[in-house]
Amino acid sequence: MKKLTDKEMEIMNVLWENGALSMRDIVDRLPEPQPHFNTVSTFVRRLETAGMISHRELGTRFFLYEAAVTREKYAEKLNRENVNKLFAGSYMDFISCLVEQQEVSIDELKELIRIVEGK
Repeated sequence: MKKLTDKEMEIMNVLWENGALSMRDIVDRLPEPQPHFNTVSTFVRRLETAGMISHRELGTRFFLYEAAVTREKYAEKLNRENVNKLFAGSYMDFISCLVEQQEVSIDELKELIRIVEGK
């Protein structure tokens, strides 16, 4: 699974949040300034080649595009890569770093413990 560029991430977010869309609907939902239709089409083709997006043909030259990978699956892959690269694979070191930076509150840590104990 490839790491997404900022523009690719914008397209994926549109699909993750809205489900299957036509190319025009994707363009219309992108933040301003909206890129040209052909530019979005190029990004969508690249994402499809990478296996991130799939399409269904509904009519002659009318396609619906949808995410082939869930946001959670992509996040899992990205998190695993970052933990491996930055923390030698230690999720404990990763979480400790977040706590030290005050990115995770005590209540959130308690919730994490509850989730872990429930598994």
